[in-house]
Amino acid sequence: NDNYPAKQALADSCKMWDEIGRDRIQERILELSELCKVLLSEALPEAQMYSPNVEGLTSGLTTFNPFFDVTDEERLTQFRDRLREDYGYIIRTTSFKLYKDDSYETHALRISTHLFHDERDVEGLVEAIADLYYSF
Repeated sequence: NDNYPAKQALADSCKMWDEIGRDRIQERILELSELCKVLLSEALPEAQMYSPNVEGLTSGLTTFNPFFDVTDEERLTQFRDRLREDYGYIIRTTSFKLYKDDSYETHALRISTHLFHDERDVEGLVEAIADLYYSF
């Protein structure tokens, strides 16, 4: 099934990215990611941060868990769902072994900053996360 509109949209998107410049896009995404990490650290100083905020090691992903028990997947999922339902923000949960010999999974929330976001989006998200956390 040939989907010409989808193929054209993809080609147009790639052209737009080339016009903006991939380096500029990466720089913008990393700026927003850094802002997110800084604001989260200020709003939730006890949260476990799993994404480095170190130049050369950072990405557009911010991974963290605001709760003391980082193995409580159910609580984290409820938090994520309430953030979407009550505040309109959609973020993901993720699970991983923090250390290779761990016998348990660490669970975290993952925020992805994108080209189409701006500072107000990041600030609003962090405010919503903090508001929900302190009332959770």
